[in-house]
Amino acid sequence: MEAAVRRGVALALLVVLVLPALALGEEQKEGKETEDEAITKATNAGISIMLLGSVAFMMGLFYLVNHPDADMVKYSWQVISSTISIFSAVLLFQAVSGLVEAAFLEGASEGVELAVSIVHFLLWFCLLQYALAYFSGALEKGEQEMGKEAEEKAELQLKSYAILLGHITGFAAINAFGVFQQQVPKTVGCTLMVAPLAWVVVFILSQVMDHVRDAVARGDDGKIDKSEELWDEVTEETEDDVIGLAVSFLVVQTLRLLVGGTLPNAEGEESEEGSSSHNNWQVLMLVICGTSCVLVEIVRMSYVKFEFPRLTPQMRNIVMMSFSWCIYFATDWWLSYNIFTQNHGMTKEVVVALTVTAIAMTDIFLLDKFADLPVTGSHLDAIIRAVVRALGILIGFSWEKSFDTAVVEVSGFVKVLPEHLVKLILAGLLVLLVVPAWRLYILPTIIMYEKAEEEEEKQEEEEKEKEEKEEKERESEEGVSPLNQPLLQSESSTNSRRLKKKSMKMMSPAESLALQSKCERYEEHITSLEERNKGLEDSLQEFVHELSELQQMADILKKA
Repeated sequence: MEAAVRRGVALALLVVLVLPALALGEEQKEGKETEDEAITKATNAGISIMLLGSVAFMMGLFYLVNHPDADMVKYSWQVISSTISIFSAVLLFQAVSGLVEAAFLEGASEGVELAVSIVHFLLWFCLLQYALAYFSGALEKGEQEMGKEAEEKAELQLKSYAILLGHITGFAAINAFGVFQQQVPKTVGCTLMVAPLAWVVVFILSQVMDHVRDAVARGDDGKIDKSEELWDEVTEETEDDVIGLAVSFLVVQTLRLLVGGTLPNAEGEESEEGSSSHNNWQVLMLVICGTSCVLVEIVRMSYVKFEFPRLTPQMRNIVMMSFSWCIYFATDWWLSYNIFTQNHGMTKEVVVALTVTAIAMTDIFLLDKFADLPVTGSHLDAIIRAVVRALGILIGFSWEKSFDTAVVEVSGFVKVLPEHLVKLILAGLLVLLVVPAWRLYILPTIIMYEKAEEEEEKQEEEEKEKEEKEEKERESEEGVSPLNQPLLQSESSTNSRRLKKKSMKMMSPAESLALQSKCERYEEHITSLEERNKGLEDSLQEFVHELSELQQMADILKKA
């Protein structure tokens, strides 16, 4: 079975990687045909590549979520969740942004465009804050008592809105500060300064809302209950994601100006001529820039032990998402320069999405193999989780570009309604189709994995603290220097943790859920036995009391 899964994944990746070659063949044939024949051929090639690529993509995911390696299964589910959430959020934001452009920005000046973009971002930011406060139950008076099932349902609802609205707010921030970046002098220094400006602005807004949350949480009863604590935690994580998305995109815009020589528009798009003008050396330089970001973060996490509560996670998000943006735009450059030299349509967007997906899943596979090495520690595991999350956003953004192009093409054929309304309707229908399935069947699996990771990290920290405490006690009792201590004990404890991690990796999600269900049944059985034991103890005490009374009566009769 394991061999079949690996073979299936390899074949799916092979099909995806062969598709650019098919596109190249069609591109070379077009020069020898008439214009009508070339259009027909290009349309047929696009549909064929979409069909083959979709089948390979779906079956590849099916193999990955049933992979024998439990970590690969977990990473696959995380990528699927990130892909669907970012795809839905960006598609919905683009549709709403089209309405805003049609209503306020047609023929508007640069100052009006910037003002409207900033207001648009602030409205999404306020909606994010209010929605999370409402769905967390923090706006209700007094402490709310909920059972375990109700708490899990509330957490699922809160995180689903946090992820979707957080991504929408992040791209609204990209749009607002991207418009401002277009209006400053187009030099590397000036455009780069927009990124820290965006960081400072969103950070100040988040700090203001942090004080507001604290005031609201303590306003009813003077203390912070469990739901309010979850509200604050999820909101802070979402704000960090907003900063990561916006700042990383602005940084990569500057890198593209530095490497490619031109600054793309606020959405990161270039003209067909500009996109095809970037040679392979420029592609390599952009990949090196993205990879350098990850290496710098690895060095920082390995040697810098102290962390700032909010700034360190935000910096990690910026670095990892910068890596993802670099990989995406480098792939787009390479395909535009080597394959799609003439036509940049739907076919190119589909091939870019499929190629990015294959590259991202290959990177995740290599990262998982690296994480299994005995030299890696918990800090590298945290880096790998951040990279996997960023790669999921990368895949989601690439597929969103494809669907956005498809929606635009379909909107052009509909003449009954304005194009921006048709785009909104199509985007809304796609979101209504995708989001409920993601929320009901995918996000709960992600939350289960997150809780398992938190529990594992907590246990590792407790074991480490216990070992350090025992070692200090042993040193104080024996008066032996740490240099003279045998290494066998620390090595055996390290091996124990590795074996534990390995045994957990060998467990599939179905086995994990079955084991969790069995543990819950055992807990219920133990609780039942404890209640029966308590009843027996009460009965035994009554029996002893009655026996004592009988003994007293017997003594009285004997004396009489």
